[in-house]
Amino acid sequence: MIERGPLIGSGRDADIYDLGDGKVLRVARNGRSLAAEAAVMAHAHAHGAPVPAVHGVTGDGAVVMDRLSGPSMLEHLRVRPWQVRAAARTLVRLHDAVHQVPAPAGLASVGLPGDRLVHLDLHPMNVIMTADGPTLIDWSNARSGPPAADHAMTWILLATGEIEAPAPLRAALNVLRPLLVRRFLGAYGRDAVKAALPVIVDRKLADPNLTPAEAERIHALLRRANAVDSPG
Repeated sequence: MIERGPLIGSGRDADIYDLGDGKVLRVARNGRSLAAEAAVMAHAHAHGAPVPAVHGVTGDGAVVMDRLSGPSMLEHLRVRPWQVRAAARTLVRLHDAVHQVPAPAGLASVGLPGDRLVHLDLHPMNVIMTADGPTLIDWSNARSGPPAADHAMTWILLATGEIEAPAPLRAALNVLRPLLVRRFLGAYGRDAVKAALPVIVDRKLADPNLTPAEAERIHALLRRANAVDSPG
């Protein structure tokens, strides 16, 4: 077991500890092994996707990987809300880069036909704006499937996810949601993404970290998507 340094970040189900020398330790809060996630990250990195390099897995299943320096895309938008269109283009480029990668052998399917690597948690809080370019973190949900599955999940996350910010700023960022969704979906064709939406909605609703408010917004998004051409 590697001795943990200072806690420098936390997500919904994992914590990040500084190890020094440009490396960090990612530890699941429930104690589960992250070896499978590390293998997917190493596969994506080997195929040129913008993901932190993995340096190994500890005996208790934590992952040692590169430390990334820079704000998340959400933090970037908090101080530069006028760059929402550029943020949407960045999300599109990240999706395209990930979907160039074939899914590694044995990776579980998302439940839709396809052989591409799909991230299934690609949203502004999981994009770090480093000096070397945007880098995608948190690969715990990665699966094999069609790109449209990833597009549908990002649609859900952009339109319904909780924004972690002070109330006035959260209200301002919520105003940007429809534009960000519209710009993102416009790159792929709404109908193709919409076809994957029911399966991905069911998957997201099964997330134990989902809040009741998020679940209600997801149900509302699916109702709107089935009723009219709305950006979410």
